[in-house]
Amino acid sequence: MQKELFNNDYKNIYVSKTPSGAPVFCYRTGMTVYEEVFDKGRLVSAGWNTAGTPLNVLEGMPFRLDHEAFGQPWVFEIEADGACLAYDWTYVGFRSFEEPGGGGSTLLHGVITLQNTVCPLTLEVHTVLSGSAVFTRYLTLHNTGTAPLRLNKLVLLGGGLEIFYDWVNFVSGEAEKEKEKLYSLGYMENARGCAEGLFRWRDLPSGGTHFSGRWPEDRHRYPMFMLRNVPLGRIWFAQLAYSGGYEFRFNCNAELTPNGISDRDDRAAAAVSFQMALSAPAPLLVFRPDETFTLPEVYIGCVQGDLDDAVNMMHRHTRRAVFTYPEPAENIATVGAGIGPERAMTREAVFHTIDTAAAVGAESCIIDAGWYCPAGKEGELWWQRVGDWRPDKEKYGEDFAEIRRRCSEAGLKFGLWMECERMGRDTPVAQAHLDWYQKRLLQGQESTVIDMANPEAAAWVQSEAERVIETYGVELFRLDYNVDYKTSLCKLESPCGAESSYLRYYAALYRMFAALRKKYPRVIFENCAGGGGRCDLGMVKHFTHTWVSDYQIAPRAVAITNGISMVLPPERIDRLVSGMNGHLRGSLDFTVRAAMLCKPTTNTYNPLGSEMNPEELAFVQRSFRLYKEFIRPYLTDGLIFHHTPELNGIHPKGRAILERASVDGAKGVIGVFNLADVRPEDGTVTVYPRGLDEGRTYRVTLDNRQTSFTASGWELANGGIRVRLPASLTSELIVYESE
Repeated sequence: MQKELFNNDYKNIYVSKTPSGAPVFCYRTGMTVYEEVFDKGRLVSAGWNTAGTPLNVLEGMPFRLDHEAFGQPWVFEIEADGACLAYDWTYVGFRSFEEPGGGGSTLLHGVITLQNTVCPLTLEVHTVLSGSAVFTRYLTLHNTGTAPLRLNKLVLLGGGLEIFYDWVNFVSGEAEKEKEKLYSLGYMENARGCAEGLFRWRDLPSGGTHFSGRWPEDRHRYPMFMLRNVPLGRIWFAQLAYSGGYEFRFNCNAELTPNGISDRDDRAAAAVSFQMALSAPAPLLVFRPDETFTLPEVYIGCVQGDLDDAVNMMHRHTRRAVFTYPEPAENIATVGAGIGPERAMTREAVFHTIDTAAAVGAESCIIDAGWYCPAGKEGELWWQRVGDWRPDKEKYGEDFAEIRRRCSEAGLKFGLWMECERMGRDTPVAQAHLDWYQKRLLQGQESTVIDMANPEAAAWVQSEAERVIETYGVELFRLDYNVDYKTSLCKLESPCGAESSYLRYYAALYRMFAALRKKYPRVIFENCAGGGGRCDLGMVKHFTHTWVSDYQIAPRAVAITNGISMVLPPERIDRLVSGMNGHLRGSLDFTVRAAMLCKPTTNTYNPLGSEMNPEELAFVQRSFRLYKEFIRPYLTDGLIFHHTPELNGIHPKGRAILERASVDGAKGVIGVFNLADVRPEDGTVTVYPRGLDEGRTYRVTLDNRQTSFTASGWELANGGIRVRLPASLTSELIVYESE
């Protein structure tokens, strides 16, 4: 992508009317244009382009989508008390205003207000532009009636994307076969834990397809998609900022059957549409009289380019429009360390972890699950005693004073883990408040999850988090959530009736962490959910960074890093160097470098009472120093390039290449990783850097042998860099910097 296109900061909302008087809303952000029309009681999609030009640039001949070509052209859909509310709306008005974004940026915010004529419902359609090729969309509902409304279906964004006219003239094969390959759908193919981020392109079949996460499928599939027009190179890409159930649907109507008695097919057109909807047993929400409720955000964009053009545009938008909490610079992308219930968490073991963390160059040390359990019982009891948030006195005293002092002397921030949404059945708080538990869908099933939609229970959860932070001097707060998707979906009961728990639960949880972030602006907040069970932007926007998986073993660990860095900015992604069995397969350099391309977290490298391997120590020290001094300075606004975006399979084979570069092309690093089944004869690869400037001269270092040479950017971009890695599960790190 051209630098001037990526750095474009233009944003504008242009409101006009069709010849018949229907309001038209043209959203321009960077070079991406999206339009909607309020037509016959519906808000419908009117088309996209990536040339920066409004669709009515020729006022007398606007080229907008024929929305009547789509069965469901509307951009949102609500079902209330069994009635479809995709139409029957009255246009009330539009307003826009500027608001501050992240990193000193300014956002443009537009609001369309509609009133339903069938139901007592007012709707605000919010659109936020950042200057990237992406915009934010969310809906705010207000029940203006005197009775509750049962909302059984909620489509947050949808409608037509494009009509690909005369597509038979743009493909070279047989039309009947090519219509199944006109579009490719990219998404995370696995919904289960320890397989997060396994991205894959699949052909979008004529007739369409769908996928879901958190309900009725498992919770570890990241809620995103990319949709690519294969012959013409346009990519739409989107994320859902929500930790509950969702379903994405896609339809491609590329039928060649003529409409009428003619046999001609030369005017064949492919009509492509989509829907991003919430998913749970109905009702999704029992909407109370005079209640206002804001639904989850969607981030969507469109580019004419490749996957990394889309990825970097999404990162640019989220850095500006999602991660907006003021944050001390020293809190971003720090090197973490910690100790958990995989070992006896004695005072001596904690001191050993602190000493190791300081030796390798970490900047924080966290005490994970089990700090409230007796020594040696952490692995057995940590999950039963959640909710009793006081340290075991024999291990840590009343308030961790000695541990905090040792951390401070070692130059480390002190951190603690909480799973504050759960309480073990035998804890004192549970015995006193059995009514705080969520109600499972099936009768007779028990839950250990606190009902965050209960104001009294939510207030206690927040007060306990505040007490822990303040009483124990916590500088890094790690949240966890070890609940499977079948347990997490419960039902809420109220005088207005029962409803699924997701929407109100997460609205309350997000409010709590928004309050905590504002109250403790200097505390690092780290998110985790049994690994990557809740690393969507709805959750992560309230945190400094997030754990994205509990799987650290080669070669899949690199595939996880590769895929998750497509959806989250790398400075927000925690990856582990040691621990969680990451040492079982692959070389030390393999795991260290995979973590360095995001935000590395470290553990200990030797058991308590043994000595550390000095060569191992030296390599980790040097690598973390390179991360902090060379990579981190441009990490928060840099670019990322996925040379090998698809690393298919639970145990991926072949080679992975991932590049981080400064936005000005001055410097970058490229990780080259041999995955499984790389034979010696296939051990040489030529790597073509993508983040450099062809007009500069660079000093290039191959980290394995610490060998350097000088070459022009033109030579590197066109001739490449030859790397030889003849064995599986080995790696090389290429470092380049302009002279």
